[in-house]
Amino acid sequence: MAVVSLELFKKHVYADDFSEDDEYLEHLLEASETVVINATNRSINELHESFGSGFPLPLKHAILMLAAHWFNQRESASAVQMHEVPGSLQALIKPYVKLVEDDSR
Repeated sequence: MAVVSLELFKKHVYADDFSEDDEYLEHLLEASETVVINATNRSINELHESFGSGFPLPLKHAILMLAAHWFNQRESASAVQMHEVPGSLQALIKPYVKLVEDDSR
């Protein structure tokens, strides 16, 4: 179940006028969704159910940002030094991180 639609992601990376990369773009979305969800220490179902209005919008944006970064930077090394935007992904993800397992239920 995709949290972010391919159509929205294509608009985010300005790739909405062609379809040759759709399979690759879907791959990036799936991988970034897995990374973001794992970073919260929650399941996708828990994220959908726990915050009232479905999957949290800040986490959707984190998925878009991470997938877009991987789309633009396709290798694990770069000839130029890149700098993380301070707090960008962490600011989106951190409020949803489960710190302890609640066994009281």
